[in-house]
Amino acid sequence: MSFQDFPPIEELIPHRHPHRHVSRMVSLDGTRAVAEGDFKPEDVAGHFPGRPIVPGVVMVEALAQTLCAMATLAGERGQAVLTGVEKARFRGIVVPPCTLRYEVEVSERRFGVTWAKGRVLRDGECVCTATLQAAIVSESVVLAAIGAAGAAGSSNGARGPAEA
Repeated sequence: MSFQDFPPIEELIPHRHPHRHVSRMVSLDGTRAVAEGDFKPEDVAGHFPGRPIVPGVVMVEALAQTLCAMATLAGERGQAVLTGVEKARFRGIVVPPCTLRYEVEVSERRFGVTWAKGRVLRDGECVCTATLQAAIVSESVVLAAIGAAGAAGSSNGARGPAEA
């Protein structure tokens, strides 16, 4: 599939601004997907004020979102969730404005779990690599988790603004 063949990214992944870091799918070929994300300085202004850089965790999340879009395009039913990250490495500082290229290749599928290797490129230079683990869960599981979290409050003991 080529860039023109893909639906808008909002139809492929549930993430929305400011947490959607994939702007468009570029290609999908069997077990390999390529996407791109555009960053402006204001997208990461708080990291760091006056000298914004794209956080490494955002690059890893973008790889996970690319894997999520890949699952949707493959016809998977349910919600793709990231269940693990291993061997994440950051090889450069990414200063916006820029377009990042996300490359994800599925290396294994077993017992409902998918493992994939990903890399992030800026102007052809690799700035991040990671191994991802993901699973597809049913919408009912997602809704139950959201309901349980809302009923129990924050699981980390932090208080919200109304409780401070």
